[in-house]
Amino acid sequence: MTADTNSVRPKAAVATDQDNTLSAITKVFERLESALAAKDAVAFDSVFTDDVVFINPAGSVFLNWDELHAYHSTALRNSPDAQARYKILAVRLLAGGHAIVTVEQTLRTPDFSVTNRGTWVFTERDESWWVCSVHNTNVAG
Repeated sequence: MTADTNSVRPKAAVATDQDNTLSAITKVFERLESALAAKDAVAFDSVFTDDVVFINPAGSVFLNWDELHAYHSTALRNSPDAQARYKILAVRLLAGGHAIVTVEQTLRTPDFSVTNRGTWVFTERDESWWVCSVHNTNVAG
């Protein structure tokens, strides 16, 4: 089978208000960085919806806010001083107030550094952007 190079492929992203959306989503990741530095699981988890689905880099699945918050509370309580840096690689603003964001996160502690990449799904509710799904994977090497 050969590809039909003459057909027009649709784009997932819509072009409305891309700059404001990127700014708002960037602020979400800045809040996450600050909350991690403060070891504040409540602040860290404040950006997630109640029905969030979160897959960490090790493949563990958390199916709602309570499960995710229990995980982050334990992780932050038991972790050495950690700093995270999120780099947005791509944003696709979808119709209906949704966005798919591809992110690279580097986590550094005094003992180690690890990088993962993730696909984050955002939904807009009451003029705020919330994270409703995350799938992370470690970067090899």
